[in-house]
Amino acid sequence: MMRVLLLALPLLLAACGEKAQIKSADTTNRGDTPPWQGAKNEFVAKGWKAGDQAAWEAQMRTRSLTQNEYNKVN
Repeated sequence: MMRVLLLALPLLLAACGEKAQIKSADTTNRGDTPPWQGAKNEFVAKGWKAGDQAAWEAQMRTRSLTQNEYNKVN
């Protein structure tokens, strides 16, 4: 009986030390910006202006049309 308790004790203690995995105001990213606001650096596509939603949508449409699995080099 004592052996069972000694083996179960670490499992019980490990379960008590686990942090809660719930969504709350502290764990949710509230500072998210719209995707068309973009990065403020030089690593953006040519012809795209940060903050222009129409240009962002056109750029995404162009990128999705040129992604063809049949043209991929394996």
